Amino acid sequence: MDALNDRVCKVMERLSHSKSAFANDLGVGLPIIAHITSGRNKPGVDVLQKILHTYPTVNATWLLIGKGDMLVNEKATVSVDNELNALLLLANEIEQIKVETKQVVTYHKLLLDEVKHLHELDKNILNSHTQIDKTKEKLVAQIALIKSKLNK
Repeated sequence: MDALNDRVCKVMERLSHSKSAFANDLGVGLPIIAHITSGRNKPGVDVLQKILHTYPTVNATWLLIGKGDMLVNEKATVSVDNELNALLLLANEIEQIKVETKQVVTYHKLLLDEVKHLHELDKNILNSHTQIDKTKEKLVAQIALIKSKLNK
């Protein structure tokens, strides 16, 4: 039997799986596993990928070329898990910052609209003052006219 086939069999033995249970876990047909364990066929890339994906503690280097231990160092896995969790926390923090930034931008747009509205009101007030001054001038002229008529 080929060394690669032998390593696949050792993984199955280490997990205490029957050929049927192993095939079921990997999502492949029983004949594929039977042919690999009998040495009739070598495992294809898809089967090797499924083994590594389904059993993340299996050392890929050992499975593919027979170097190192069958299982990866659990401490390294925990360390990677911790790093992945830290990255996920950072990603969540980034998303929260994006939400908060969007809220601030929306608030600033509202404030800018209010400032524009106040500027328009200022223009209206200035126009009103001009109209008041013109009306006052007309009123003063009318009063002067009335006074001159009364004095005659």
